[in-house]
Amino acid sequence: MRNTIILSVVLFVAVVAATLYYFRNLDGEHNRAAKPLRYLPDNTLLITAISNNEVSDNIFKDFEVFEAMLGHQEFEVMSQFKTKLLRSEALKKFVDDSEVYISFHPQDKQIETILTIPTSTAITQTEFPAILNELNKQYKISTTDTLDHKIYQLQYGSKDSSLYSIYYNNVFFASKSMHLLTKILDKHSKHLPDDQIDFFLKGDSRNTALSVYFPHQQYDSIVNLYQRKNTGTFLDFFKNMQGQSVWNINFKQDALMLTGESELDQYSENYVSLFKNQEKTSQHLYTYFPSNTAVYMEFSISDRSRFQRDLKDLFKRRKEKIAKEIDTTGVQEQLTTLLGNDIALAETTGSNLLGFITLKDKNTWSTLEGKFLENLEDSIYRFKSSGLLYRQYGDLFQEFPRPYLTKVNDVLILANSSRTLKDYRNAFEQRDFLTGTLGFKNFEKLQGNEANVTLFVHTKNANTKILNSLNPPFQNNFKDKENFGFQDFYSWSVQLSGNSGKFISQLYAIFKSKTALGSTPEWTYAFENKAITKPYVFEQSDTSQFILIQELDHTMHAISPKGQQLWSTVFAGRVVGDIQQLEDRSLLLVTDRNRLYRFDTNGQTLKGFSIGIPDEPISQPTVVTLQGQKVIAIPTRKKVYAFNLDGTPVSNWQTFEAEGNLLGPILVTGNQLAIGTSSGKIYGLGQNGQKVRDLTIKPNIQLKNPIGVLKGNVQPGEFLATDTAGYLYRIPFEGASTSFALGNAGGVNFGDFVHINSSPHVALLVSINNSLLRVYEIADTTRVLFEYNFTKEINDRPQYFQTPNSSNLQIGIASKATNLLYLFKEDGALQDGFPVEGQPLFHYGRINYNGDTYLLCMRRDHKLYAFRHQK
Repeated sequence: MRNTIILSVVLFVAVVAATLYYFRNLDGEHNRAAKPLRYLPDNTLLITAISNNEVSDNIFKDFEVFEAMLGHQEFEVMSQFKTKLLRSEALKKFVDDSEVYISFHPQDKQIETILTIPTSTAITQTEFPAILNELNKQYKISTTDTLDHKIYQLQYGSKDSSLYSIYYNNVFFASKSMHLLTKILDKHSKHLPDDQIDFFLKGDSRNTALSVYFPHQQYDSIVNLYQRKNTGTFLDFFKNMQGQSVWNINFKQDALMLTGESELDQYSENYVSLFKNQEKTSQHLYTYFPSNTAVYMEFSISDRSRFQRDLKDLFKRRKEKIAKEIDTTGVQEQLTTLLGNDIALAETTGSNLLGFITLKDKNTWSTLEGKFLENLEDSIYRFKSSGLLYRQYGDLFQEFPRPYLTKVNDVLILANSSRTLKDYRNAFEQRDFLTGTLGFKNFEKLQGNEANVTLFVHTKNANTKILNSLNPPFQNNFKDKENFGFQDFYSWSVQLSGNSGKFISQLYAIFKSKTALGSTPEWTYAFENKAITKPYVFEQSDTSQFILIQELDHTMHAISPKGQQLWSTVFAGRVVGDIQQLEDRSLLLVTDRNRLYRFDTNGQTLKGFSIGIPDEPISQPTVVTLQGQKVIAIPTRKKVYAFNLDGTPVSNWQTFEAEGNLLGPILVTGNQLAIGTSSGKIYGLGQNGQKVRDLTIKPNIQLKNPIGVLKGNVQPGEFLATDTAGYLYRIPFEGASTSFALGNAGGVNFGDFVHINSSPHVALLVSINNSLLRVYEIADTTRVLFEYNFTKEINDRPQYFQTPNSSNLQIGIASKATNLLYLFKEDGALQDGFPVEGQPLFHYGRINYNGDTYLLCMRRDHKLYAFRHQK
């Protein structure tokens, strides 16, 4: 027992000692990391931290975002310093794997930087001459004595280009400004507070390539430095902000993404700080913003009573009169029960402000309308009293003392003029939303919609606003497309989510990277007119393929996989349906001038072609074996015609006239052909074209899309059809049909039956109703696989692409109204890189044997673009 007690005591002491040693080491590491930051001047605006090693080099070597923001010239200089100084043999062993800090400071209405690099071991006085001697081979070095320390001047580039450096307490400091370095040496100058440095280092993830530290007290200084006016509707939401933020980078080639934590003072006079005591919630008001939105802020409240208390306290701290007012009428309390917890403010390209407030529920509108609003005209109202919304929500509605408003769904839209509201309603009716633009699509893919505060700046829409507000040096940088890349940013955003009195914060800058899909083409091919077919990829030989496409003047172009013209020829009419390649590599198509063409890969028509068709075709031909012979079957509006492969009509073909209009293409079911009609009939055709089957799906229905076929595992199979009322019909080859309501109000504009994973026993119904894409799996039962809502109506039929090295199907959708192309995987997820700018009719896949995957698409300049997809 005695030995057990002694052993327990020894173990306890050992654990305590180990714990103390561990935390002492942690404290030591923290102090070593904090040491170089403690010398930085108190005017530090921002600090970035990056590791000096090959890992970070590899990550950032092609990261265009930094070069776009710093400027090409500055980026080149810093890259040169890294390779010639930090990687020099003289310094390498002292600074390898060190944390390099780049801090930004105001000086003479511009920004100067300080590079702070701690050394792993102290450099002795005897080692310094050898280092200087080595650096003298690259730079002209001179020294100056200041404040009992030597400042080294390294001249590079032009005559006036110098970098000043000091080695102080085992830390290198370097800057183009000698004045900034003297502030480090001056013991009487003020430096960053210790508590901020501690916060920065605790929030810095050592596993990320870059971290950013932001002392909030510098926000107003940054605004004063950059802005002509130090006030602005959106800028003021962050004024008087105290505290600090630390963010770590999430690497993505075409975006700057920073995620971390923000801490604000407990008793701040800042408006945004009100939301630190809230919990993140879904935001959806942004879906109501018009496409010409330049800037917006959306706020979401999870705890309304806490928000109202915090808002009242904010009024008190600001010593506003409103804080002393007592609501004897109960107006504000009643408004709290009527108005919802989601609010937003948006500014358009025309500098018009729009406010947005959700209603508590559908039933509150009548009460709000009756007690608080004046009904003007054309569903436009105005508040009877002024200042109500400011008292209710604070700064966000300071610009709307007594606004006009209208209601859309369960959302109030506010403005300071009725004209602005009428313009908004027109945009809403046309579904002209910000969510339909390419920049916002890319933004949505990265940043979620759960938060308490979201600030979004659309670079293009806000371009004039930004230029007019910037001071000349920064305005010039913003306009300088040669040296900087600010115009290549789609958007900038900040998102804050309450976290027990702090914020989880995220910053996003969506960048138009040169390597992103749709940015830099591998090649282009110019047309005189727009293209009227998609780009087809066909075999040219055993070792090569080629691209075939028709333009508006009916010229057919054959293009090599490298974008060079192989040949071109004019056809009589526009291609109807798809172009097909036969087993002998000849191409087959029909045109709307009633012509059937068969030609070789050199563009030469085969003997016997082209030939006339009695009527205009409605779809591409179907090549089928009937009675041991290959036959070309062509559907027209009322009849089906057949030709042999040599262009002669099939001699014993029986042509009949359909009831209703035929809906091609023709399907092959066993040894028969099948085709549907607009009146809801399905015709089965025999070996000589005779009508052997005449099925009525259901009396008095209308079809506008082709039928499909689903082969059964045991049973013979089923026909599939959709009508204009939104029903799917499954019609067995034998027996009664069944129907399934698709739930598409207004029916199906486009409906295609396609097979997935090469299985004939499972089909997909891809349907589009106005702006809704919905994909169903049809097997033993029918179920929805996924759906997607577009902002504008889709007017073009879907396209289908096989995934390279796979039988999986991808669905391509072109939105002509927004000039965007979408590509959906079989699970409904968008393919990486999509949506992409482009016009309808495109190709996605290989354009040569065993080559890379390409997107081929047209743009408004009448050029075919070939984008290699980097995956």
